[in-house]
Amino acid sequence: MQPGLRPARAAEALAQRARAMASTGGPTLLVDAARMQVALALGLRLRYDLQHVLDGDCDPEAACVAAGDGLWVLPAARAVEAALADPRHAPRVVAALDALARPARQVVVVLPAARAAWIALVPGLAALREACIPVEGRQDAAAAILTAVRQVMSESEIDTFRLLFPGMGEAAAGRLLSGMAAIAQRHFGATLLAAGDVAPAPPAPGIPRPGQRSVESGS
Repeated sequence: MQPGLRPARAAEALAQRARAMASTGGPTLLVDAARMQVALALGLRLRYDLQHVLDGDCDPEAACVAAGDGLWVLPAARAVEAALADPRHAPRVVAALDALARPARQVVVVLPAARAAWIALVPGLAALREACIPVEGRQDAAAAILTAVRQVMSESEIDTFRLLFPGMGEAAAGRLLSGMAAIAQRHFGATLLAAGDVAPAPPAPGIPRPGQRSVESGS
């Protein structure tokens, strides 16, 4: 079995995706709420995150760092988890995200499936263009992803999701992607794509893929 996206390769896939979006769609903020180390893949070594900003330990510019023309990266996992754990923190997180997202034309979020509900905190949902979700290698991974997709769709206009498969072989990732994509398309009208070089397995002979939209590997 050929290796699928290892954690470093998953971060690089996200970095490439963010660069492409910034080059075609204008100023882009990538909010990393899943500890995917996207900043590192972009050649940045960040010392601070959004929680440091909220705690007064640094200026916003120290946590939200430029990663090239029209692209900024903001590590936000700790702040998002705190907001979900205690609603009293939510207004401060929303205000900080709103201020940091203001210069961007589009926002890309990377979130764990278990934290999909935090999408409601993202400011200006009209600017929210894409959600990327890492697939954890556990038995209920598919159920967790489909639940996350439904939650995100209920809080935003996003209907296309990019999935990452860190540590999973390409064959296993392709089969999992195909199964989830068929269910998501049939029941939610959502399109699931791989964020990296994982292709969905072909449908079984004689069984047409549900829905009209295709599922393909993203760049």
